[in-house]
Amino acid sequence: MEEKTPIELPEKYYLDYFEYVLSFIQKKYDTLLNEQENDFIRKYHALSEDARCLFIRFANRRHFFFRMQKLNYAEIANLQTSATELEDKGFISGLGGYHQSELDELLQIFTKNEVLVILHKINKALKKEASRLKKPEIVELITTQVDPAQFIQHIAESEPVIRMHYDAELEMIKFLFFGSIHGDMTQFVVRDIGYMKMEEVDEEKLRPLFKTRQEAEDKLYISKIYENYKLLQDTEPAEKLYDWFLSLALDPSSLSEVARPRCDRLALSLGKFMEQNKLDEAALAVYSFTQKPPSRERQVRLLHKLGRETEALYLCEEINLNPQNAEEHYFAQDFLNRISVKKRTRSTTDFLKNSPVVALEESYRYQVELGVLTHYIENGHEGAFTENYLWRSLFGLVFWDIIFDPDSEALHHPLQIMPSDFYTHDFYKKRKLLIHERLNILSRPRKFRQLILEHFETKAGTNNPLVHWDEMVLPLVFKCHQKLEPRQLGSVLVEMAKKPRENVRGFPDLFVWNQEDYHFIEVKSPTDQLSAQQLFWLHFFQQQGIQAHVARVQWK
Repeated sequence: MEEKTPIELPEKYYLDYFEYVLSFIQKKYDTLLNEQENDFIRKYHALSEDARCLFIRFANRRHFFFRMQKLNYAEIANLQTSATELEDKGFISGLGGYHQSELDELLQIFTKNEVLVILHKINKALKKEASRLKKPEIVELITTQVDPAQFIQHIAESEPVIRMHYDAELEMIKFLFFGSIHGDMTQFVVRDIGYMKMEEVDEEKLRPLFKTRQEAEDKLYISKIYENYKLLQDTEPAEKLYDWFLSLALDPSSLSEVARPRCDRLALSLGKFMEQNKLDEAALAVYSFTQKPPSRERQVRLLHKLGRETEALYLCEEINLNPQNAEEHYFAQDFLNRISVKKRTRSTTDFLKNSPVVALEESYRYQVELGVLTHYIENGHEGAFTENYLWRSLFGLVFWDIIFDPDSEALHHPLQIMPSDFYTHDFYKKRKLLIHERLNILSRPRKFRQLILEHFETKAGTNNPLVHWDEMVLPLVFKCHQKLEPRQLGSVLVEMAKKPRENVRGFPDLFVWNQEDYHFIEVKSPTDQLSAQQLFWLHFFQQQGIQAHVARVQWK
């Protein structure tokens, strides 16, 4: 295979990226920018090119403080001249006493040994104690037991250190562009050197993620809270973490809709953490901040555990009447059966017990799927490991242009991997007519094959969490289309579209076939259990007349 020539980026590639982002934000979010952000953009454009480059170098790093003697950027003609310009124009400042509140951030740019050397000059006894600690512990020790002004003075006397300004403005500009605090400029690099191929969308059709300033501020606020929570989870006891959460006085109903998913995620994660630490009442309180699964299920279990049976049954009945996914559906049925008719087994367990047995040699103990596939092949079938791989790829290839429909208003920037509404119920609502119109192609084999090949060839390698770009995808997609009736295939694709977050997973492990028939097979070893999502698809397949079952392995 011929090796590809490495792609070399221009010397000041990062300048192009940053200024593209600024231009994009001014075009798409002009009415959302505040006075400080507009002022920053105006002053930035007034800088010389080298000063702009140096500032961007700072802006693309994780920290706000920088050691001048450690800077080395060959493409910037005179670093000192550029730094002086940035300082004169208010983009950076030298280290001073006004940075005392940021001592912990300042210490991040020094190694453990360098911090200990400075500490030795200030407090030899404390330095001896700190020598046995890890750096994060040393930082905490210094920030709680050393005069920050004294420590900063020692640093300032030893070498020039500067602090970057406009970090809040930069944070909001990047957040508006990427829609996430994790987005950064390296995504441009990954794309342009050929490591990641993105779906191409006409920039004029890209729509802002945030319609109002409040939406952007709400999502940024809750995103930063969630990141802070992840840090605290590693260092603080559960009781203190719960007090911290209560001190936030969060009101999910007051948040913009675009910010609520991250608030839901915070409540689910913290609720689970409280449960793990045996703080049941605290967990119950935290879960009440969201109704997203598995919050209601966990609340029912906790209420039951705490002896609050009436509340548990009432909430369980609510779930049973309006389950949000397969897990809630089967949980509510099983819980109500256990309470009312004292039935102890779960729906998944009952289904598994009534499934056919496949006897295998114990040599397949750690490869049960391979053992069952081999069993079918030896009995005249062909087959493959498919699980979610087949169905996700089929969905992505059939609906590619509909998924990335620019009129959906769910595409916001050129580095987006999937539309922002893909894992929401809005995905199907917005595209319902297009999806059902496309299903007509399932009954036209030649047109179907032509569409699949067109999408596979023109989009090959494009970063997409649905489609697997390997040589086995096409034969399996075509075989599946050949074996299933158009009505059956369409029913599965529509069900996936209705709830993409849940329904792009849980499909059977194997697809096997011969000239007469086919089977989708979920393989379970003697110690394995069915998940609710797997049971959902098995039931759904059977309701549609699709041949699917569990192969319950027993050892010979």
